[in-house]
Amino acid sequence: MKLHLADTQARIWLAGTLIGVLLAAPIALAEGERRLASESGRYRGECRRLTKQITHFEETVLPMAIARGNRGWEQATNDQIERLWNRRADLCPEYGAERTLLQKAADQTRRFNKFMATAGRAALAFFTGGATGL
Repeated sequence: MKLHLADTQARIWLAGTLIGVLLAAPIALAEGERRLASESGRYRGECRRLTKQITHFEETVLPMAIARGNRGWEQATNDQIERLWNRRADLCPEYGAERTLLQKAADQTRRFNKFMATAGRAALAFFTGGATGL
């Protein structure tokens, strides 16, 4: 039986396609695993790292900004806390489920911190006779 050139080309094309599919399969499976990892919140310690960063900014950086009276730094710190908090809620389902409740509590805390900072500035201005330069 004599093979035609078209049959040979078709077989080469078929073999090439099969090899391509076999080579692409592990890549596709790895992509699927990455998606599942982000959905389940197992993002190689990302949730814990974000929680530590949020704690650091809330407990260390924000009080320093308020104590020094730097309103720009205070606002930037609050913005950074909010960005980290939202990223953590997006990546970590246990935090995403509590997002509404925690968002309300965080908003109340930020409002209270802002009120305390404003009250502190007013008290400082009152007791120094306005010679604070604020």
